[in-house]
Amino acid sequence: MVLTPSLAHSAVARPALVRSASVAASASIHSTSPLMLDDGPFSVAPMMDYTDRFLRFLLRRISKRATLYTEMVTANTLVHADPNELERFLGRDDGETPVVLQLGGSDPEQLRRAAAIAAPWGFDAINLNCGCPSDRVAGRGCFGAALMRERALVAECCAAIADGAGPGVPVSVKCRIGVAGDVEAALRPDDDEAYASLSAFVDAVAAGSGVRHFVVHARKAVLGGLSPEQNRKVPPLKPELVRRLAAEHAGIRFSLNGGLQTVDDCDLALRDGDLAGVMVGRAVVARPWHWATVDTALYGAASDAATSRRQVLEEYAAFANAEEARLKQRVRRVLLSPALNLFTGEPFGKKYRAALDGLTKDDAETPIGDLLLRAADATLRADTLDAPPGVVYDQYTKEYVAADELARAHAARAEARAAAPAQVALA
Repeated sequence: MVLTPSLAHSAVARPALVRSASVAASASIHSTSPLMLDDGPFSVAPMMDYTDRFLRFLLRRISKRATLYTEMVTANTLVHADPNELERFLGRDDGETPVVLQLGGSDPEQLRRAAAIAAPWGFDAINLNCGCPSDRVAGRGCFGAALMRERALVAECCAAIADGAGPGVPVSVKCRIGVAGDVEAALRPDDDEAYASLSAFVDAVAAGSGVRHFVVHARKAVLGGLSPEQNRKVPPLKPELVRRLAAEHAGIRFSLNGGLQTVDDCDLALRDGDLAGVMVGRAVVARPWHWATVDTALYGAASDAATSRRQVLEEYAAFANAEEARLKQRVRRVLLSPALNLFTGEPFGKKYRAALDGLTKDDAETPIGDLLLRAADATLRADTLDAPPGVVYDQYTKEYVAADELARAHAARAEARAAAPAQVALA
């Protein structure tokens, strides 16, 4: 069910700024402080053109606990949107919580108005984008990552968002460890200087607005000369700076973003206890099913959200059919996108995508969800569809095995190869 403003307001209980020790302790096996609301151990990053309501529906089938973010929505867009068009930017589904709205902008009054417009839709928190280096964002004046150079303005913007959103809606900031004008500056070894500037940014924003949660991408943002993709790879990762922030700023919560590719990476990052959580972006989009063990691995839940990809696909297909029938605009390709990578790296995964492509081109009448199921049934192995979370395909035995069992098998095979006598080719 899509939540309209009135339904969202009544159906979603907004979190309080302070949560009880018992609730916090049960929320995560990694939790160390119950005092400040944050995203919890794991969140999925806001990604333009990806984290729309449709992908979030699928991801919520994969994890009940992960905090999901919207795509960034500019304050200007919300302020000037026709009220009938707001669902396009603010629509979300029953059961989607916890979900955070990310706003972009640098005009405090406009951000205040945007937060007030968003308030009835019942988001669990609002995040200000101070980390995007894309020309679509940072290239439009003081916006995105460029805002890190304007600490007082960021504090004013966050205070305005809090005022517009009303009591009980936390405001957070997503930023980088710093900004650089070019690649050379980003590569320069200046950790002490970078940390001092980053720490001053956090202190100023927290003091001026009351923000107590920062999500920090552990790379500098290069504001000129790099594409968004290059900005995610070329500037070196410096997670130690984020850890130092967490260790030295009591009462403020920090989530680490950048360079985390697996659930094990996230688990390891959280083990030192200073970080409040981790955030992962494109690795989730690329392999959504890999993250199906998040609830048990990072939250200590008794079971994971989904029993198999067949379950996820069937639930998503029913949702996609309902949305296609409900929405007036053409959304077949948009509804298709979240399910494309569900079988990446699996036997016949490429055939599944090719079948989907062919079916959607040749059949414009059959509901899109039915085509998803038809493509899966026609191309994928039954054990691929039914394998539970944490089970992976062994290319050697051609069977699905537990991930730790596969790791042991790989190690044993490598050891056997190393111990085998070298074979010398005879002339």
